[in-house]
Amino acid sequence: MSPAYALLTSEAAYRQALDQVLGQAKHEILVFDRDLRTLQLDEKTRLAALADLLQADDSRRIRMVLHDLVPLECHAPRLMQLFARFSHNVSVRQCPGSLRHLADTHVLIDQRHGVRRFHVDQPRSALILDDPTYIEPWWRRFEELWEASLPNSLLSKPGL
Repeated sequence: MSPAYALLTSEAAYRQALDQVLGQAKHEILVFDRDLRTLQLDEKTRLAALADLLQADDSRRIRMVLHDLVPLECHAPRLMQLFARFSHNVSVRQCPGSLRHLADTHVLIDQRHGVRRFHVDQPRSALILDDPTYIEPWWRRFEELWEASLPNSLLSKPGL
């Protein structure tokens, strides 16, 4: 596969791109987002892609940094069930208040693929396929956000 890029300008194209990159995941998914609402990860096809990754073997990971955890906790019951089932493979952290002004969002896959939304309130985004060089600075940025973010007990609550 050679590197490919696409500029996306609609919500439908954004979600198609998201489905495309999630289907490419073999090792790790990184998500930086305000609250997961625009990603709609609780929808059947996206949820199935996440489950396929996590079920494949114990080394697969999903890591997320979110501004607000409440929509995940209150409005994504199937996603929360999946995360509870694979809590050893899923980590969710909360972005500190000092970084909540960041308005972009990205989903990065295996240090090769990604979907970057330039502003969470606008559908304009980019699909990047098979380009580790392009993804690498965004991967590093996620790692910096991860380190600055706060661990939480979202996935370790009794009954989940």
